[in-house]
Amino acid sequence: MREFEYYKVKNLKEAINLSKKFGKNKRFLAGGTDLIVRLKDNLIKEENIIDIKNIEELKGIKEVEDEIHICALVTFSEIIESDILKKYSPLIVEASKKVGSPQIRNKGTIGGNICNASPAGDSIPPLFCEDAKFFLESNNGSRIVNIEDFFKGPGKTILKEDEILVKIIVKKWKENESGFFNKLGQRNALTIAIASSCIKIKKSKEKIEDIKISLGSVSPTVVRAKKVENILKDLKEYKKDEIIKICDEVKEEIDPITDVRGSREYRTEVSKYLVFEALNNLLNIRG
Repeated sequence: MREFEYYKVKNLKEAINLSKKFGKNKRFLAGGTDLIVRLKDNLIKEENIIDIKNIEELKGIKEVEDEIHICALVTFSEIIESDILKKYSPLIVEASKKVGSPQIRNKGTIGGNICNASPAGDSIPPLFCEDAKFFLESNNGSRIVNIEDFFKGPGKTILKEDEILVKIIVKKWKENESGFFNKLGQRNALTIAIASSCIKIKKSKEKIEDIKISLGSVSPTVVRAKKVENILKDLKEYKKDEIIKICDEVKEEIDPITDVRGSREYRTEVSKYLVFEALNNLLNIRG
């Protein structure tokens, strides 16, 4: 492991000031489930590590009117155990159950998962379906950005050099909303997604009022399958053959790569069936 300077901060202002001082030559340490491994493997070029895990402003899950505010240092275990999220944002809970091992979930934070900006990050597809907003803070003040504007590519976000993700904001679910998250890995547990899909539906008795479909690990960032969403909104009946044909349109909305976990062709094909599986769990598909 290479040498680096370590700073343990007590509050958000101190973290922001150090972040501005070091610019790009720094990394934040929250849960450390990714960073520590990278440090041991000499994959981190930055020379300054800022430990933010004791900052109280970055902890907690709160109800604020019709919103849920999830602070950046909330762990995946805390998400899974949260009665607020179980009731008002269950997709995030279900995705969190698929993150690593119990030890990883106890340490890993949702903020770290987001800021790593991996297209395979398990928490990100449900946040796309939730139309999540991110509250960011810097020396110049705060701003709120939409999730679709936040990610720029693998490992890349719009965060400025002295800017920190403080919390994630999602709307509370209504009674007529439901969702489904699934992912495919090389084994059943403790695996990085080869591909994942997440669907959230708002449905009346007659039709789908709103639907959001997101896919992970099949493009440089998590993506919404908006063409498929628009087709499904117009349906009055849900016949199996027609739904499978519609799901085939997913292939036109993704841009997967080939790596050690799966080929481009495999990811392209499997994405269609992940979306169908999710729809099959949410709709009354016949035939």
